[in-house]
Amino acid sequence: MKFTLSSTAILAGLVLLACLGYFGLIATAPPLLQDSVAGWPRSILLALLLFLLFFAVTLWHIRAQDRKSAR
Repeated sequence: MKFTLSSTAILAGLVLLACLGYFGLIATAPPLLQDSVAGWPRSILLALLLFLLFFAVTLWHIRAQDRKSAR
């Protein structure tokens, strides 16, 4: 019997790793987030990137479910 991960499990793992990495970075290396890039604080840019990741994961999951129901 071969075990395969579903796309939902992969997406959930991706979100979990992103959250753990974000909070791990905040907890262990706050000086890395103190500077700014083009006038924006790095911590805000990182949070916005995570928001975009979560939005992309949501769209990916919706698209997969639409494909599944179309069969």
